[in-house]
Amino acid sequence: MIAQRLMTLHRTMQTYNNLTLHGGQIGIEREMLRTNPDATLATTRHPLSLGRTYTHPNITIDFAEALLELVTEPHSSPQAAYDELLALHRYTRAHTQNEQFWAPSMPCILPDNLDSIDIGHFGSSNGGKLKRLYRVGLHHRYGMAMQMIAGVHFNYSPPEALWTELGITTASERNARYMGMLRNLQRHGWLIPYLFGASPAVHSSFQPAQGVLNQFDPSTLGWQKATSLRMSDLGYQNKAQFTVSFNDLKTYIHDLATAVMTPAPAFEYMGIKDEYGNYQQISTHILQIANEYYTAARPKQPLKAGELPAIALHERGIGYVELRLLDVNPYDPCGVSIEQLHFLEVFMLHSFLSDSPPFTHADWNELNSNRLRTACCGVNGITLYDQRNPRSSSEWATALLDAMQPIAEQLDQQNTGSAYSDSIATLRQQIEHNQRMPQRVQAELAQTPFIEWAQALTEQHSQYLSQPCDASTAHHLDQLGEASRQAYDQREAAAKSEPTFDDYLDHYFDPLKKLLKQR
Repeated sequence: MIAQRLMTLHRTMQTYNNLTLHGGQIGIEREMLRTNPDATLATTRHPLSLGRTYTHPNITIDFAEALLELVTEPHSSPQAAYDELLALHRYTRAHTQNEQFWAPSMPCILPDNLDSIDIGHFGSSNGGKLKRLYRVGLHHRYGMAMQMIAGVHFNYSPPEALWTELGITTASERNARYMGMLRNLQRHGWLIPYLFGASPAVHSSFQPAQGVLNQFDPSTLGWQKATSLRMSDLGYQNKAQFTVSFNDLKTYIHDLATAVMTPAPAFEYMGIKDEYGNYQQISTHILQIANEYYTAARPKQPLKAGELPAIALHERGIGYVELRLLDVNPYDPCGVSIEQLHFLEVFMLHSFLSDSPPFTHADWNELNSNRLRTACCGVNGITLYDQRNPRSSSEWATALLDAMQPIAEQLDQQNTGSAYSDSIATLRQQIEHNQRMPQRVQAELAQTPFIEWAQALTEQHSQYLSQPCDASTAHHLDQLGEASRQAYDQREAAAKSEPTFDDYLDHYFDPLKKLLKQR
């Protein structure tokens, strides 16, 4: 058995020997709550000294004013991406006075009246109003509490030389290869919560958990076998039923656009406006906008001003892939460790380079089941299904790591180090010795209430992040903040001559209507 494994690895290594694997573009998006020293949610607005959230490229917010989002630029190495992320954390920390950055994915102590949470503000321009209304709609559709869960997104595109070496020269060939990569990420997405899930419990103030989760202690609710409540049915899952195909980009765009344009009974009862004429959601459709589609990974293309995501994909194809499965790593001050980033680059390349047959409905049901079951009950390993065949999660995870080993070794050779292979070796040992992150978190929460556990990590990270970033980086971020304030002021001035928001919204989806008619 071992000899057969070694032979397979040797053949696979030869396959990758002549390929340029190092140098792909890596970007990170990290969400985190701003909290008070007593572990309650901060009630202050996003600090204006950091810049305007609507127009800042790197320091912004997600759902609420208190839910920070830090976004790196694309980088050609995990270390460079992590270094920028750390600098963004330290710069932001210097502008938040006595507040802290909450360490885990699951939220801090939430207020009894969730309506008191301040949904993000983006100004009086029509675009700014739409960004806020989208969030208001999320509140009505999924509840305020769910929107306070934080995560980490890993964005990746392969090195340009690799496309040439694979003989992929046209846009359609690129899109097809990217879609194959996305199918593999969906197939093997369960591996991420299996290895890195860190959200099995939450404070009892998290209302959706009340009466659903088990009582760990008087203030903590959770599931003893869970790896990631965030990725379970309790977290980011769409309510309305719909299907999006990952078999080719054209069908993916069509299915996504159709979901944005199709009414959903689950949301029609709410109406677009309340009885006083205030908007409650962008539309009564399955999705308000494409970003409401919660899935393991998505194809992305940078947007032009005012452009819809489906239109950007239709016009210019896929620019990179966004992996959305990562819980915040509560043990790292940046929410994701450099070791994780090395592994994730290997994981993304493995998904890109491996064969990826089209999905059937049975495949889609199977992979969703594998991911959800791993999230809710996979901490100590479970039986999953691989092409309808039962398979141990630990055996399958080890087999996937074996398949990634040659990629890691090629990356190390091209990067003159051992960081990639070390990340694989560490994960393999953690599986063998039952020391994966989900198991560590569960063991610690069995001894300590969630809030005390999370607060200790938050305070530990706060000291580390209180160190200043270097002067040149601080100066650069000062300039970005000022540029964002100027750009915001210009949008606010231009807003005075814009059409009414009603008219703006009436025509906002015209490009999607036109696109669907072309099919």
